[in-house]
Amino acid sequence: MTRSKVVALVGGLSALGGAIAGAVAATIAAIVFTPNAEYPVSAPLIALIVAENALFAGVAGSVLGTVVAFGALRRVPLGKLLLCTNTGLAAGFTASWLGGSWAYHNFTLLGFIGFSAGAVLARVLSRGSPSAPASVTIASESQGLNQLAAAPVDLSTPRERAADRVRRNASE
Repeated sequence: MTRSKVVALVGGLSALGGAIAGAVAATIAAIVFTPNAEYPVSAPLIALIVAENALFAGVAGSVLGTVVAFGALRRVPLGKLLLCTNTGLAAGFTASWLGGSWAYHNFTLLGFIGFSAGAVLARVLSRGSPSAPASVTIASESQGLNQLAAAPVDLSTPRERAADRVRRNASE
C-alpha cells in the first residue's frame, strides 16, 4: 500500500469514527434532554442535531485523526488509536451537551479535550504493552514494506554487452 493510500485510509477511518462519536453524543443528549426539555423536541429536530454533530465530528476526526496518527503517535496500533480518540471525542461532546450553558458554548473545546485525552490514553495503553507488530502500526509503512528490490546494475561496457549478445545468439 502506498503512503497516499494509507493516509486516505486513516483519514477515512478517522472521519467515520468521528461521525459515529458525534452521532452517539447527540443521541445521548437527545435522550437525556427530550423528557426534561422546556420546549418540545420533535424527532426531525433530533435527527438534524445528530446529523449536524456527525458531520462536524467527521470532518474534525478526519483532520485531527490523520495528524495524530502520522504525528506523535506513529507507534500506537491504529485500532487502539481510533478507539481511544473517538471514545474521548464522544465523551467530550457528551459533556458539552450535558454540562450547562458554558459547556454548550464551548462544544468544540470540550470535544478537542476529549479527543486529546483519548490520544494520551492510547499512548499510555500501548506503552505498557510489548511493542506492537510492525504490520499494525502506522510506522510500518516506512520500514520498507512497500519498497521494491533494487534493479540489478550492469557495470559492463557496451562492447562487452554486445559480445555477450553475439555469443548467446550463436549458441541458440
